[in-house]
Amino acid sequence: MQAVRREVLLRSRSGAGAGVAAALRARIGARGPMTTRTATTEAMASPTKKMRLEGAGRDTNITEAAAEPVRIFEYTSAANPDMAQIPVAALEPATHQSGETRIIPFDLSEKLHVPYPATSPNLMAAFLRINPNEELPTKASATSQAFYVIRGSGRTASEHGTIEWNGGDLFVFPATEDDVTHTAGPDSDVAIYWITDEPLLRYLGVKPSEKRFKPAHYTKERMLAEVERVSHEDGAEHRNRMGILLGNDVTEAEGTLTLTHTLWSLLNVLPAGDAQRPHRHNSVALDLCVDASVEGVYTLMGPELNEDGWVKDPIRCDWTPGGVFVTPPGWWHSHHNESDKPAWVLPIQDAGLYTHQRTLDIRFSPPAKTDNPPAKVGGRMPVFPDALSPRV
Repeated sequence: MQAVRREVLLRSRSGAGAGVAAALRARIGARGPMTTRTATTEAMASPTKKMRLEGAGRDTNITEAAAEPVRIFEYTSAANPDMAQIPVAALEPATHQSGETRIIPFDLSEKLHVPYPATSPNLMAAFLRINPNEELPTKASATSQAFYVIRGSGRTASEHGTIEWNGGDLFVFPATEDDVTHTAGPDSDVAIYWITDEPLLRYLGVKPSEKRFKPAHYTKERMLAEVERVSHEDGAEHRNRMGILLGNDVTEAEGTLTLTHTLWSLLNVLPAGDAQRPHRHNSVALDLCVDASVEGVYTLMGPELNEDGWVKDPIRCDWTPGGVFVTPPGWWHSHHNESDKPAWVLPIQDAGLYTHQRTLDIRFSPPAKTDNPPAKVGGRMPVFPDALSPRV
């Protein structure tokens, strides 16, 4: 039996994160609805450092001043710098299952050592909770925004137009200057998984200058029909994953075949009693469990493989519907379903960018020396019941 160092549990905890949310609401006060930017920036102590020479112009000699920021490093000791590692972390579904209409950011900026909200170096994730007949505005300085409807129905209005959606739908918007307003229908509350590439732009110090693609709406019915089609193709049973990649007309023409030019998404089904062998890639995956049994569905991940091609000394992340967890870049990860019903996962990654750069480097575990996957394993690893108050 493999030794498991830690486990991420996406188990519901009643009222998780309520205290932090209340504190944030009190601090934000009358400034209006909480956005990912305002909520997480308020929670951070370190301001962005502005590097500039005050009053400099064409007639100002800055030769001496321009020497001040210079730093020079010896190559072999600095070529692979010791940077903050991307953590294995989880945001529980309990955070969006009750309470007022609000944004619930999955902010790991303190772990990543960046002075702006981020879940990974290039992406920011959040849950949106909207009560019946209420609306919630969101805003991001991003080239790409993706929204997956975890539950409920309603509509989203923006400068691009209005999209009506239901549970299981996914839609994406290009660069958007104004607020995007989400309105829940009258019959139930709504939960939406929201991903943007705003951290990438914050790191580069830029703002979107053009709309790179048109809004796209992927309905649940159309996606499920495509999964059904590919599952019956010859050789489907031997594939490393059983799912569909979501793309658009622009990424098809450009050759990346990705959700947008920065984002990548796969709707993957894990059949009952199955184990999907490990693979790895240089992008960070933000994995949303769409549906799974309460017990027995999980991911094993780690930086190395053992002699049988399974993950060595893995961390275990249990799947719970409506919860999301982070798979670090370059880590091998396998999916396991010991239950009697299919399970579904929707990873959203920054792999659109990596695919364009020809650096995704996706690799698959070699054929198994044995047909037996790792034995059922246990262990515990703390989770982020609210990403603004991590427990480590």
